[in-house]
Amino acid sequence: MERLQETGVIEFSMVADPVKLGYQLRAVIGLKVDVRDLETIAETVRDMEEVAFAAFVTGSFDIIIHVVVEHQEGLVLLLQRLAGIEGIRSTETFVMPWVIKPTTAWVLPHSEYDVPQPRRKRGPEFDEHGNIIPRKRGRPRRNPAT
Repeated sequence: MERLQETGVIEFSMVADPVKLGYQLRAVIGLKVDVRDLETIAETVRDMEEVAFAAFVTGSFDIIIHVVVEHQEGLVLLLQRLAGIEGIRSTETFVMPWVIKPTTAWVLPHSEYDVPQPRRKRGPEFDEHGNIIPRKRGRPRRNPAT
């Protein structure tokens, strides 16, 4: 575990439950933006406290953000702030009344490499004439004579 953490494969963090802290409304907002302003918009969105996640995406929207606010009025205020950002052409909001599976529930999927595979025997090796090259048996010398 320590080596995986040191190499950046895994990281540990604590996650607060927004509902238990009084933040009752979660939403995903799709942003259509002028892509020439993408860097500036990304920096502005990144600094917004209400934004829990943001990504540049393909499809109908250019940016998707996941927001957490205390109530509907907080969402309206956030949408007004977004409307004032240079380069954001439009937004579409999807309120999440129920989270079916949170992002923290993701686990590494099983793969064929999880199950130990039987060792495969190597086939014979051939020289350039198609003759089988005999395998060397025994342990190699530590200090071969030259």
